Amino acid sequence: MLVERKPAPGVSDASLARQGIACSGNAFVIRVRLADRRVVDAWSTGRMLRNMNAFLRGGLDDRGRLRFVQQAHCLCNDGHALAAARAVEDLAETPPPRAALLVRSLVQALRFIQEHLLHVYHFHLTDWVNPEAALRADPAKSAELAREPGVDAAFFRRAQDRLRALSEDAKDVDASESGDHPAYRGVDEMHLLLGAHGRASLRAGAVLTAALDLLGCGPDGFRAYRPGGLPEDMDLGEARLHRVRGLLTECRDFVQDVFLPDLQCLARTYAHWTDFGAGCAFLSCDEFAHPVGDGPFFPGGIVVSEGGDEVRTWAARPFRGEEVREEADPNWSATDRERYRLLPGAGGPSFTWEQDGFFWLPAPRCGDGACETGPPARMLNGWARGQKRIRRVMSDALAACGFVPADMNSTLGRVLSRGVESAVLAEAALDWLDALAASLAHGGGKLRRELRPPASGRGMGRVEAPRGMLTHDIRLEEGHIAAHDHLVPSLWNFSPRDGRGERGPLERALLGTPVADPGRPLEILRTVHELDPCNACWIVVEDVDAGGMNVVKT
Repeated sequence: MLVERKPAPGVSDASLARQGIACSGNAFVIRVRLADRRVVDAWSTGRMLRNMNAFLRGGLDDRGRLRFVQQAHCLCNDGHALAAARAVEDLAETPPPRAALLVRSLVQALRFIQEHLLHVYHFHLTDWVNPEAALRADPAKSAELAREPGVDAAFFRRAQDRLRALSEDAKDVDASESGDHPAYRGVDEMHLLLGAHGRASLRAGAVLTAALDLLGCGPDGFRAYRPGGLPEDMDLGEARLHRVRGLLTECRDFVQDVFLPDLQCLARTYAHWTDFGAGCAFLSCDEFAHPVGDGPFFPGGIVVSEGGDEVRTWAARPFRGEEVREEADPNWSATDRERYRLLPGAGGPSFTWEQDGFFWLPAPRCGDGACETGPPARMLNGWARGQKRIRRVMSDALAACGFVPADMNSTLGRVLSRGVESAVLAEAALDWLDALAASLAHGGGKLRRELRPPASGRGMGRVEAPRGMLTHDIRLEEGHIAAHDHLVPSLWNFSPRDGRGERGPLERALLGTPVADPGRPLEILRTVHELDPCNACWIVVEDVDAGGMNVVKT
């Protein structure tokens, strides 16, 4: 579905000073300064809940057992569940059996693909696709552009009718904004092509949901993410796995035939966006069971761009958890402090939080580096460390776009990385299914191990969620949970400057971004959304040339 965001109109500094914005929960505020219609500086801040044990206060359940929070009620609920389970397993020093690891890898892979489809086709498609251009398109030419078997002009004509109905509904709500924007590029038929595939992606998402349900994962919880492994009564019989295989094959075909080609088409249209949004260091952890049991399938690490166009310009090294540190209140300059703490003296709106217990965004660093996490970090680490499937799929995708590996370090590279990762995981899921069936057939059917956490101790669980690396840190004291903290992808990607003045990944990526219309900063939204698609954000745009300010909620 195409939904146009309606940015707030420009307002004066005086009225902004009187404007109060109430935040009911996690919220992020990004402030940018424009000069000559380009971003010359940026500040990323906000507040969020960090200690999940705040909900439980270290209490025990009615049987005297520890109570852990698995789900944080956000889009990464399943990632939180797995990270919490891994932290408990680390506490007990008891890894789950291989069958459980294979099922977990299957479930994770399906959730990654599901989230990438939602992000591209439903969360922020209008960052790149103009609904009005889609309505002007020639359906027959869109069919030629698609080159999909069985898809003709009638398919795109029906899609255009649906988009027109949605557009008319939107105009009934607010007819003040046009969908056209100077930042949109490409022939009208490309916009219809991607807009039409939104409905098809919903069908692909339903296929993934059906496969997840067969693996015990759905709205009522993820049985695959139980501490210690899988429930002993979990049905992993031959008939069920055969049904899962059919669904995975259908999912793989959609990713290979529709999703990745769509992103390649978009990338060719917006090729100039490889010049914007560059990062510096990309962080991911080891993830996914290897189908043959030889180390992790996705190798983690820190990969650093060294410039240039050749493959050798990506340098990677292993990630060591002890390198991670956080600066909660860096020694900022007075100007920076005003913006990071949203002080009234900085001008602009005032922000208030309705609940206590929310912390200002810290500056997490790995060693001395501000690291980006997420799909590009996983793909670049896999590329630099020689993961064969990532190299093959990414090479083919880059060749189809006329790009080189260095182009992945950009806002457009973040878009393309979602399709590359989905294609890699859609193939790998079938390998995990084969490995699971073989393990069960040869007596490797143990599904769980009993856990006996110590009375006191600390456990760490790291997970690659679709948005990036997620860490849960659980500390026990005398049989009670003393703390259950988490470090989420948003804190890495949206972090502020540190004490040395090094910008966080988003702040760095926004520098130099062109902005055609400060009242509708579509170009800024592109980089914000590709770095982290599901945050509630306010963007405060300081326009030096016009002497005004705009606030955009997204």
